[in-house]
Amino acid sequence: MSLGHEVIDVHSHILLEGVMGFCGAAGPEMGIRGDGVPFFRAGEYVLENVKFVGSPFSDVALRLEHMERLGIDRQLVSPNPITYFYRQPESVAIDYNRRHNDLIAEIARHNARLFGAAALPMQSPEAACIELGRSVTELGLVASYIGSDVDGVMLSDPRFEELWSEHERLEVPVVVHPSPRNVDYRDDPMFGPWDLDILYGFHVDETLAVAHLILAGVIDRHPRLRVHIPHGGGFAPYQIGRLEAGLEKRPWGRGLLGRPFAEQWQQFSFDTAVHRENALAFLVSSQGPDRVLHGCNFAGWDQEERSVEMVNGLSVSDDDRSKILSGNARGLFKLA
Repeated sequence: MSLGHEVIDVHSHILLEGVMGFCGAAGPEMGIRGDGVPFFRAGEYVLENVKFVGSPFSDVALRLEHMERLGIDRQLVSPNPITYFYRQPESVAIDYNRRHNDLIAEIARHNARLFGAAALPMQSPEAACIELGRSVTELGLVASYIGSDVDGVMLSDPRFEELWSEHERLEVPVVVHPSPRNVDYRDDPMFGPWDLDILYGFHVDETLAVAHLILAGVIDRHPRLRVHIPHGGGFAPYQIGRLEAGLEKRPWGRGLLGRPFAEQWQQFSFDTAVHRENALAFLVSSQGPDRVLHGCNFAGWDQEERSVEMVNGLSVSDDDRSKILSGNARGLFKLA
């Protein structure tokens, strides 16, 4: 707990032993190679040198211990973005997501400090609606957790329209977290070298998702839809002026939105995983303390060990600090 404030972490993925090998040839699988290098495989994508087995990623007891070390009281447990499996057959994806969500709900039932977000089979929007409803009404999950695109299909595509209406009906937010850009990322000259698909590709994809949701009218048509973007919103909060400039000065922008841009922008929230104090200070000052939630990318290679300390170091009121650390999360996810 931070200076008497509860701390809720909203950026924390999990790998479940119970879904390993449950998506056919795509796996997933995690382990340690003969040369001692830890790995995780989902389809053709292999991530190395991140410890998954016997770590807070996959072991709930170790997770709770690590939360204590970081000063985290409660946590949103979410799918690992490598396991969205949007390229897999619909029937396989539906079964996988149901099992994944069942296991997350089971963990949350036995651990009061954890609450869960639902993975959805987005390659079938109809099945995604059904699974969202089941996850919220039967399993008690508090949000959906999806990619910034579905195998190249942007979230602005009309096929997802009913899914946004279902989020509104159920009064749950959607968290948009990218997955690695493609399975051939190592051969991609732009994003392949130096893990750029993860370092900057995620932020590019988040920024494009925000733009698509606004410019295609998704946010306009769904005024009660709440969208949470990790990693401080990608580049979106820092280039909001350029998006507004397009709406004001480009021919396609005039009259595009039915509701004011500023009103629609309020439907987005962002987390604190930006790695630098000055970046966090800009995010809070520009977006307001009501729409920034604490998130540290728990147990990841890029986990922010000082996430709580960074929030405590902000030049904000004690009430605003409490909002960022936990209050906003309680409101967005309707937590007791």
